[in-house]
Amino acid sequence: MIDINIGRIVAAAALAFSLVFQISSANSQQPATLPALPAPVVAVIDFKRAVEDSTAGQSIIRQINERHARIQKEIANDTAVLEADKRRLDQQRAVLAPDIFKQRWREFQIRVQKYRRDIQTEQKKLDLMLGQSILKVEAELAKILRDMAHEMGANIVVDAGPNRGNILFTDSKLVVTAQATQRLNQILPDIEVVEPVLQQRPVQQTPRLKVPKVQ
Repeated sequence: MIDINIGRIVAAAALAFSLVFQISSANSQQPATLPALPAPVVAVIDFKRAVEDSTAGQSIIRQINERHARIQKEIANDTAVLEADKRRLDQQRAVLAPDIFKQRWREFQIRVQKYRRDIQTEQKKLDLMLGQSILKVEAELAKILRDMAHEMGANIVVDAGPNRGNILFTDSKLVVTAQATQRLNQILPDIEVVEPVLQQRPVQQTPRLKVPKVQ
């Protein structure tokens, strides 16, 4: 007859389970093996310069400046009208009843306030039109750079424009700004500046509209 000691069997099983758990825990705490990184192959671009020097970028600036000049001319005309009306009111002060003069002066001030709001609106439109148009060119240039990186075997593209990167030295042979700008000119030779979407923020600075002082 075989003598079976249940207690010994349970103790042995518990010991075996404990050893397996400890080994498993030790293995799980070891750091995962990191993949080997490829050797860096870097292309360098002045992204902002490529956008601004492109034909599309130049077209945007031209259209913005043309709109700015047209609005500035309208502002000058509106200012001349308001100033003439103000002089006329000043001349009528002595002959109009105080209540009538006060009412006409209030109406004039309302016109002046609207004139200033309209100028602020036009300035905001200029800012947004520039920003939204530049974003379209930047998006196209980003796609071009991805394609160029594949063609050249580059795995890093660095924007080394002013205040953009921390590049202390760059071999001129690595810079692809001119090539990227040339391709951008071919793919996006021009762009139409359209009325802005007011929810978006500008990314560039437009010419400031000059607001004459009308009291």
